[in-house]
Amino acid sequence: MSVTPLSTALKCLELMETLSEQPKALRLADIARLIGESRATTYQRLLTLVTAGWVENTEHNTYRLTIRALRIANGALEQAGLGDRVVPILNKLTNKTKQTSSLVMAQGDRIYIAQRVEARGVLRADLNVGTELSIKESPSGIVWTAFGPDSFITSLQTSAIETASPDVLDRVRSDGYAVGGGGETLQGIRGAAAPVLSPAGTCIASISLFGPEDRFDLEQAVPELKAAAASMSATY
Repeated sequence: MSVTPLSTALKCLELMETLSEQPKALRLADIARLIGESRATTYQRLLTLVTAGWVENTEHNTYRLTIRALRIANGALEQAGLGDRVVPILNKLTNKTKQTSSLVMAQGDRIYIAQRVEARGVLRADLNVGTELSIKESPSGIVWTAFGPDSFITSLQTSAIETASPDVLDRVRSDGYAVGGGGETLQGIRGAAAPVLSPAGTCIASISLFGPEDRFDLEQAVPELKAAAASMSATY
């Protein structure tokens, strides 16, 4: 018997993903425009998600995700073998370097910040959980390209996503970390990243440090970064 996925469920999930990419709650008309559907159809999907508790309608008649989505994110970290081991390591790294630390994970051909610990007393960067990072320009993107599993590399090739040059990737594999700016997503920011490796030696996550370009001490940050990544790799 042939079974096909529920198209209505897929549309609702796509709508949730669209909402997750927005910096603030949106009105119905704006959401309809983003997903390319009529207001009536969009409202029906929003109503479904509101009823299920995934989306809320605010007092300003705008729509946003509820914190229930955080439970799914935490569950994904747990099932990836990371879970509550992440935050203590990031806290320690941020305390030692005075830079914002993040855990970056991949989905398909994209990489996102899955967890972060923000440094105090420095310029705040747009490093919210869920932020998508550049594959070619961000340190984590370079690390994932250098150490990522075959499935991730295949996804990049299938989508024709531009990556760092082979020379850069070879150097990163030799050094065990990557350095770069944030690209279009994090302009004016300097950072470094190191891979969290599975026992097979492939990247299951990356740990990154970011801060203002003029206050990022690479020599001080890299040893702490590599130690944090090794510590997390050892728990996998």
